[in-house]
Amino acid sequence: MALFDVFVFILFSFLLLPLQPSTSVEICRVFCGGQWIRFPFSLSDEADRCGYPRFNLSCRNQALTVITLPFAGEFRVEIIDYWVQSIWINDPDYCTPRRFLKGLNLSHTPFEPVHPQNYTFLNCSAGVSTQLPEARYIDCLSAETFSVVVIPTNVLDSYASLVSSSCLKIATVLVPSWDPNYGMRLTWNEPDCKFCERSGGACMFKSDTGLDVKCYGGFSPGLPESAKYGLAFGLGIPLLCIAGLVFYLRRKVNDYNHHQHPSPEISIPVAPRRLTTEPKGLDGPAIEAHPTTLLGESGELPRPNDNTCPICLCEYQAKEMIRTIPDCKHYFHASCIDEWLKLNATCPVCRNTTERSAPSASSSSSSSSSH
Repeated sequence: MALFDVFVFILFSFLLLPLQPSTSVEICRVFCGGQWIRFPFSLSDEADRCGYPRFNLSCRNQALTVITLPFAGEFRVEIIDYWVQSIWINDPDYCTPRRFLKGLNLSHTPFEPVHPQNYTFLNCSAGVSTQLPEARYIDCLSAETFSVVVIPTNVLDSYASLVSSSCLKIATVLVPSWDPNYGMRLTWNEPDCKFCERSGGACMFKSDTGLDVKCYGGFSPGLPESAKYGLAFGLGIPLLCIAGLVFYLRRKVNDYNHHQHPSPEISIPVAPRRLTTEPKGLDGPAIEAHPTTLLGESGELPRPNDNTCPICLCEYQAKEMIRTIPDCKHYFHASCIDEWLKLNATCPVCRNTTERSAPSASSSSSSSSSH
């Protein structure tokens, strides 16, 4: 009975350990402007260790979140996406193109533009913008007698005759991804908390000094949090039932032998039954035998239409490692499929069974797309 109690205690400790929140770190977050502000961002009145350097924000009347960039000025914060580490910021007057014309200087900030491209701003006669299919009309810079449009510089030559006769070139500037309603999109690389956010953890400083960060709580990178909970309880409950059944049967066998053979001299010891279960997943060498590919700066994929990992549902990014299952050619984030294959020997997409052991000559390949 004592051994069974120990087994139950260890099993429940293992299952519930990832669910316990960390008490060794203060979780700093505040609600402002319709969204939660948390690490690496912090408000100016929060504790110093609540945010990463140069990620300071301010909250005005609990309705507007503002960020001030050293050489670009003040912007309103529309959206912060912690999973992909991007932020949408907008001109306070919703005229972000005016800020582009003044020159977007991101020096001394942790941010970089997303998908920057050269655009040419044109001042054209009223109605000309409809004859430029690839041009975007800038309402906040236009008037009744003229239209200000912006057009990708690389296609400007296609409309050279129309532009020369009806438009005046204002400037050519480098413009990041932008939207009339949400402004422009920026991203940051340091600190890197993407995997921590996706696993449901809290990314914070590792200690009271220095800039090293750590993920507190949550699960390790790979499967989403809901999948981890499902696996934990899905495996834990059957194991508890099997352990209880084994204990019950052993007690019955011992009681039967005791009644049938009361004399210790002639009692026949009953050998304990061992429950053997063939592992369902793959071992380390078998997983590593599956080929990997390191995406280049362009993020070009073997099948461009499959740009999302089927396990974590996140888009592939440049410099990420993807792993391919050779039999069906499906590919995933390496960290995602590695966690899956430890528990399942099948492809998550088509359910085809993959090899259980690594071949004698590894078929894994690692390449970096240079396109």
